[in-house]
Amino acid sequence: MSEQATEQLVLRKTLVVAASPERAFEVFTAGIAGWWPMATHSTGKELVETVVIEPREGGRFYERQKDGTEQDWGIVTAWDPPERFASTWHPGYDAAEGQDLEVRFTPEGDGTRIELVHTGWERRADAEEMLRNYDAGWDIVFGERFAGAFG
Repeated sequence: MSEQATEQLVLRKTLVVAASPERAFEVFTAGIAGWWPMATHSTGKELVETVVIEPREGGRFYERQKDGTEQDWGIVTAWDPPERFASTWHPGYDAAEGQDLEVRFTPEGDGTRIELVHTGWERRADAEEMLRNYDAGWDIVFGERFAGAFG
């Protein structure tokens, strides 16, 4: 895939929340189980008990189902509170086809601008279809559920 085509396969979502970067980072990472729509956006759906991000570079990003089964979603590649969190992303599929997820937290006025960037789509044969699906999915997960965690 050409560099130009790869540049077109970048998914970006941005929002501003009424919270400090420290609080926004904490809600996104440590508080993820409180806002992530597990029943609709996970591999185990209604069987999922929680979503966990281990708070360190090299930590796991995974779901745990009610029977104790765990499904990896990725590995934490950057842990820089309260400015940046990044991980690989491969929930329910081979890590070799995984993407990269980066979330930045920047002060803006009395709140925080949060930018989610999802890249690496060129690793998938169905890149354009998956990107369209995730574009809609991140609107729900990030734009509605995460944003809604701030009232």
